[in-house]
Amino acid sequence: MSIYKVSENDSDFMTPYFEPTAVLKKRVGMKFLFNTAPKSYSEEWEPLELSIKACDSAPVIPTISRWQNYLVLHEAAYNALEGTLSSFGEFLPCTHQGAKFYLFNPLTIAEDLNAVVPGSVARDNDLISAIEFDEDKLKEVPIFRTKESNVSIYCTEAFKEVVEASSLDGLFFSKNLTQY
Repeated sequence: MSIYKVSENDSDFMTPYFEPTAVLKKRVGMKFLFNTAPKSYSEEWEPLELSIKACDSAPVIPTISRWQNYLVLHEAAYNALEGTLSSFGEFLPCTHQGAKFYLFNPLTIAEDLNAVVPGSVARDNDLISAIEFDEDKLKEVPIFRTKESNVSIYCTEAFKEVVEASSLDGLFFSKNLTQY
């Protein structure tokens, strides 16, 4: 089994984000935008309007992407992944120009499973320069985060395979688990 860091493919696809004023109007609050610590939002959630921008990419909306510490899923990606992911976080409904999207908020934390190998974490300033996971403790977990880096999302081979088998586009999977 392999562990991967999940990143958005912003060179080939547009990038999802939320306008701060829209978040504040829905009373989700500034913590949603800036506090990356794991927190459930489902009880207070009101669907948000998702914005999508093209920086240096083609004007193509991905079926799945990453925004901060969340996955952003088009309805097709949600349909393909809901069964795989539902036990490991929460789906928060959103829209973009009338189309259904979902934020997946990963709430499974590696430290809670004792899955970060003791002594494996190294930092260069605030960035993780090394981290190692106990794969045996994560074999049933498709996607997770760590308290060491709340803005990183990690996954197992099983999640990567479901994304690829479902032809979902918009993510990169890297065996380099650091923030470099």
